Amino acid sequence: MIDSASSLSSLLATATQACQRVYGRTPQWHAVAPGRVNLMGDHTDYNDGRVLPIAIDRYTVVVAAERQSGAQLRVYSLALEEEISLSLADLAHPHPQQWARYIQGVIAEYQRLGVRCPAMDIVIASSVPAGGGLSSSAALELAVAHLLEAVSKHQVHSYDRIRACVQAERQMAGVPCGIMDQTVVDMAKAGHAMALDCANQDATPVSLTLDNISLLVIHSGVSHALAESAYAQRRFECEQAAECLGVSTLRGVVLGDIDLLASSSLCKRVRHVVTENARVQQAAAAIQKKDWDGLGALMTDSHASLRDDYEVSCDELDRLVELACAERGVLGARMTGGGFGGCAVVLVERAGLERIAASLQEGYLREIGHQPECFHVTASAGARALNARPS
Repeated sequence: MIDSASSLSSLLATATQACQRVYGRTPQWHAVAPGRVNLMGDHTDYNDGRVLPIAIDRYTVVVAAERQSGAQLRVYSLALEEEISLSLADLAHPHPQQWARYIQGVIAEYQRLGVRCPAMDIVIASSVPAGGGLSSSAALELAVAHLLEAVSKHQVHSYDRIRACVQAERQMAGVPCGIMDQTVVDMAKAGHAMALDCANQDATPVSLTLDNISLLVIHSGVSHALAESAYAQRRFECEQAAECLGVSTLRGVVLGDIDLLASSSLCKRVRHVVTENARVQQAAAAIQKKDWDGLGALMTDSHASLRDDYEVSCDELDRLVELACAERGVLGARMTGGGFGGCAVVLVERAGLERIAASLQEGYLREIGHQPECFHVTASAGARALNARPS
């Protein structure tokens, strides 16, 4: 069965009601940011490579009411049923709670841009699953960024906003991320994928009119923690390979350069980056031509590369992709996001969507012992403030 996400309006209503219940006030400001699915190009962004993500119709909503005194930010997460407090006078020391650091980091980066955060009570509601590889962290960061701009009436240029959120994740949360997630979460255009060149931040919308095709996202049930995983090690290996090849990044490397590397593991990492960059360009061309069979084949090839050369998949994700590709009406499948767990994205014929989802849930439950969540996703617009009004 395909899980039906709360609509944006109902998610906003839920957050508003929670703010009234928890803090006794109606929120004055509201902001939203979508999650994302990467169709092609994982682990290429921090190598100055190419990526092809979409923002999805799963959202993080942040609502806030200003407090009249104090220098504290109170934040309540509906998903965790947990409240944290942040001192606005001491943003340099990371909060004990990991999820709070994304908020803290954005506020600190905005202070450097001259945008100060007043004492507020904030409520967060989200339909983006945490640890699912769908950029729940970037969605939270960008929702908070747009909230700060609404509160301060100080609009920041999109590139400065993205840079602030990337730095927040790197410096405060400790995740050495690239720029892909924050860029697509902020700048996505509804009904379009984004062909993003991470070397120069050139973002080109690619019309994604799927006609009789759908995108099915399936959660493996394995939650990843990128700050504690091999993600940082993979990035370090790429830096090692670039140094060995005498280049600043792997962007300009070609397959023939692999022969210059003595380490077999570095050879595999570079081969993934080089071939994945090529697949991004081929996938964008396939979408423009509506060559869905071609796109599906590229997705499946990408998963094999992520599994074998980059080694960021896991047994559960691999089995999920295998089960999907064995289904009639499935054109291709791959893991999406940082890996080590999270979600797979499956390109399916729309007429078979419900049947395929049910069959995959049944097969995965039988073999893995867990019934996965399935989401039908569409390409959504990027982050923004909603119905903001001054206090």
